[in-house]
Amino acid sequence: MSSIKIMLLWWPLFQLSINTSFAQAPATDLNEDQQERLAKSIEEFFEVLDLSVEQKISFEAITKKYAEEMVAIRDGKGGRISKYNKVQSIRSRKNTEMKELLPKDQYAIYLEKQKAMQKKMRVNRS
Repeated sequence: MSSIKIMLLWWPLFQLSINTSFAQAPATDLNEDQQERLAKSIEEFFEVLDLSVEQKISFEAITKKYAEEMVAIRDGKGGRISKYNKVQSIRSRKNTEMKELLPKDQYAIYLEKQKAMQKKMRVNRS
């Protein structure tokens, strides 16, 4: 059998195993409520971005990684300005990774959705 046929047969199993491992790996620093909100946010992005399976896996991993960093900053010590600067740094690093992952059109939609979510958070805080 050619290597292409072998790859086509094993690729779905590989994808399934990756999806299963992500589903079982808990976000260690996030409580149950934060995990639910994160999952909802990720699903909202999936709906508007129309991501491929590979993109979804990477998108979710990047998002979870930076969400945990955000929680650590929020719960950590420091003043408001210091925390704000750290959050901006994290957001910048996350956006850089997303820009590498997503094509231009998807990245533009991602930024628009991100701004809308930030605006919604500000309104909810007030």
